[in-house]
Amino acid sequence: MKKVKCYISGQITGLNPEEYEPLFYAAEDQLKAEGYEVINPLRIVKGIAPKLIDPATHTEREIWRTIMKADIQELMKCEAIHMLPNWERSEGATLEHSIAKGLYLTIDYEQEPRHGDIKEAIEAAMGVPFRVIARDSRNRWHVYARMIYAHHCKKDGDNTQQIATETKHDESSIGYYLRHYDTEYKYNREFRKAAEKVATMLSKKLSTPEQQ
Repeated sequence: MKKVKCYISGQITGLNPEEYEPLFYAAEDQLKAEGYEVINPLRIVKGIAPKLIDPATHTEREIWRTIMKADIQELMKCEAIHMLPNWERSEGATLEHSIAKGLYLTIDYEQEPRHGDIKEAIEAAMGVPFRVIARDSRNRWHVYARMIYAHHCKKDGDNTQQIATETKHDESSIGYYLRHYDTEYKYNREFRKAAEKVATMLSKKLSTPEQQ
């Protein structure tokens, strides 16, 4: 019987090898034990000609693009994809996830994603994906998105610690966002417009066709 081919996807860029390698290799061992034929991107990169990913002659973006092309070629041969817990913080993994969804591959989450509706609404309304919310960006628009995300997670029942863990920010920062949301909404027209757009999108998603 032919084994199902499964691709492992997760964050690599921005992490040290000791942070991401154990996650990929542990997932590979587990999936093999479950009977899958496993495609591990850490092994794909070893097959790329060194000259194509030499930092002395290529920019970081060029190297990233070369690696992603090789990874996606292998993903296209798979029937399933296994998402590591940190995938939403990775540009490459979110791209792989989108491709997998578009191709109707079986998607297995090592950790079930949280607040997908809020993340989708913020990205659609503000153009800010969750991976940017989870970065330490001080860009004003990104801070607005982070503040709005924290506000809606709080409304969904999350406490400050849970939101901090989800976004990889410290609790004091999340506490600040939650305390200042109402003030920004009242006095900051740009923030209020973004917040209202996100809230409208969320209310539409929660409404049934009969209610709309």
